[in-house]
Amino acid sequence: KQLYTICKQDNAKLILYTAPTGTGKTMSPLGLSEKHKIIFVCAARHVGLALAKSAISMHKKIAFAFGCKAVEDIRLHYFSAKECIRDKRSGAIKKVDNSVGDNVEIMICDIKSYLYAMYYMCAFNKKEDIIMYWDEPTITIDYEDHEFHQHIKKNWNDNVIPNVILSSATLPNQN
Repeated sequence: KQLYTICKQDNAKLILYTAPTGTGKTMSPLGLSEKHKIIFVCAARHVGLALAKSAISMHKKIAFAFGCKAVEDIRLHYFSAKECIRDKRSGAIKKVDNSVGDNVEIMICDIKSYLYAMYYMCAFNKKEDIIMYWDEPTITIDYEDHEFHQHIKKNWNDNVIPNVILSSATLPNQN
């Protein structure tokens, strides 16, 4: 309840969201997407896919940025498709135009693809209306050296999203 109340405020915010494992932290973006656009970042792809499964069951409009080397690598789920080619007989979607992301409510991405996801979402939304929701940001941080460290540093340096939620059961305390 506190998370949703804080996110309703118009000012920029950095939220350290801690709660025990199994209390629904990873599913919080589903509710937050009612008012905001969400970029869900996680080092563990299976966690993002679990969120995607729940989002699809709720008919949320989602997109994916996994292993992207450019914005063009982002893929929309069919619910998000604004422009597509349909089969003339059945009406089924044959091909989605992934470059039109007006409908995307939740972008699910990995650490390496975050900046592409951010650029994509900012092309269709005001950055103030977007929340970067980073699930388990401490993954890889406990290693002295890890390939993700350079990506994490670049993501922080180049980030333009003013609303950030760091969600984890194991975040350090505020001090």
